[in-house]
Amino acid sequence: MSAPSADEPLAGIRLDQLSTHVATLEDAQRFVFRYGAAIRGYLNAILRDPSAAEEVMQELILALLRRGGADTWPGKGRFRDYLKTAARNAAITYLRKKGRQPVAAELDAHADPNSGDAAAERAMTSEWQACVLARVWRELESHERRSPGNLFYTALQIVTEFQDADSTRHAQTASARTKRPITPEAFRKQVSRARLKMAELILLEVAGSIAAPTADDVEGELRELGLWGYVADYLPDDWRKKYFGR
Repeated sequence: MSAPSADEPLAGIRLDQLSTHVATLEDAQRFVFRYGAAIRGYLNAILRDPSAAEEVMQELILALLRRGGADTWPGKGRFRDYLKTAARNAAITYLRKKGRQPVAAELDAHADPNSGDAAAERAMTSEWQACVLARVWRELESHERRSPGNLFYTALQIVTEFQDADSTRHAQTASARTKRPITPEAFRKQVSRARLKMAELILLEVAGSIAAPTADDVEGELRELGLWGYVADYLPDDWRKKYFGR
């Protein structure tokens, strides 16, 4: 494969591996890259044509890149809604260029991010949830590598893989993977701390996709994305005050 040319700035880029904190408005395009899978899933659902969805995806990202960082997102509400509207509008433009006016008109009638096709909504929500979780798992893995004695990533991976096993079996598995002795009590402590860390990472990741987020905004988004169950039982009782000042 040849190296990317100046005319192909997206060639070779892994859309799910670049990141920023979108609420800073410094580089909204990188946030697009982080959630590229969610945008692609949404476009696939509304266009029902993977080739067309991929073409629209690339045009959408190029358009956002040309507009500049801070001006790309108005910084109001949820970035997910902004991307959804931008993706739908890009799909409408694509269909009109291809001479498919009836289909474009049908999409145009549902351009509001709160209406839209149910299947497309489900696709984007599901993919967005997957992107958040994938990001958080990578953060846990990185945290473990940077922190001697930390087993957050390993412990949660084992608990997820062997849900029916007890802590003794989990500890044995962890000992085998890390090549060091781990007692059941130590493993349980790692799991408890890891769940809190994961809950915090999910909370902050979602908060970063909302401009000037409040605790209510973030909780609502977590519930809508099906992520509330990952955090509700593990955050401290005063999480609203701790993370949002009230």
